[in-house]
Amino acid sequence: MVKKRRQRPLPIPPRPRRRPLSREFRRQLAVIVGFVLLLVGIAAGFGYFQFQDWYEEHIQRPHSEAVQVGETTFDLDHFARRLKLLVTEYGLQEQPEQASLVVDWLISTLGSEELLRGRAPADLGVSVSPGEIELEISDRLGLTQSDPEAFAMAYEQELKRSDLSDEEYRAMIEADLLSGKVQEVFSLSVPQTVEQVRMRQILVGTEEEARSVLERLDGGEDFGDLARELSPDEETEEEEDGELDWVARDELDLSYAVKVFDLEVGAPSEPIPGPGGYFIFEVEEKEAEREVTPEQRTSISNRYFTLWLSEQRTLLAVPDVQPVLQDPDKWQWAAERAFGL
Repeated sequence: MVKKRRQRPLPIPPRPRRRPLSREFRRQLAVIVGFVLLLVGIAAGFGYFQFQDWYEEHIQRPHSEAVQVGETTFDLDHFARRLKLLVTEYGLQEQPEQASLVVDWLISTLGSEELLRGRAPADLGVSVSPGEIELEISDRLGLTQSDPEAFAMAYEQELKRSDLSDEEYRAMIEADLLSGKVQEVFSLSVPQTVEQVRMRQILVGTEEEARSVLERLDGGEDFGDLARELSPDEETEEEEDGELDWVARDELDLSYAVKVFDLEVGAPSEPIPGPGGYFIFEVEEKEAEREVTPEQRTSISNRYFTLWLSEQRTLLAVPDVQPVLQDPDKWQWAAERAFGL
């Protein structure tokens, strides 16, 4: 048997030698790579700052603190949506100059709502059931629960209008119902008869003006004539001789009540600082037990309610200045969304 001859492998051609890159080419390549890296860096930096601005505007700021009540915090997003609802309900969209007033009003409202939800059941034994909340929502929508489908559709539209979640809307309704119940409790606590005075007042701008009024009264001028001449208070001008009719002690601020009820009949008070300037009061009559009118009952119960809220704020250490007022950017952010600026 004849053996086959093994063929020789084909020779492998030598690899071509690479020509070394010229110095000029390497320099140009370095410049191009550096320029590309610079563009990438600029784009990355721009993108980072764009993302940072977007994150701050849409994530960080909306979830920052706006109002603090005890252990409860309302974030800026919730505050802005409630502010917009308040502006819409009172038709203030075209009055951005009222922003400061409305912001203060909402801060007070949110604080009162949280105090009512947190303290009314424990302190006054007043509570609201889910059924009462549901009934109140039905009344506001003008519907009954007899048609669940119509109610669900109307309620969904109401949530869209208010820009609140179901939980947020129900919490707002609960606080409103609690407010009515608490005021009713305080109304029932008002006595049938209380100490009252019938008095007049003069309101002037400065203490110096008030001292001048006292000098004129000491000189024999009539209190009523001076009230008509000097007082800028519209309520006083509408009443004859500055007459305020009968006033119960609990209707007045404590600083006023102590000074007014200690006056002798016919004697003017010293100047008393108050809203709008300085007051001078004169008591015309006193009664230790005078029957409370329905208007006085409402006024006194409202004052009891206000004092109770003030006490709860103190107990829960509610800050005097809320975060939304400490940061002008937060204030502006909420106002712009509420007024559509």
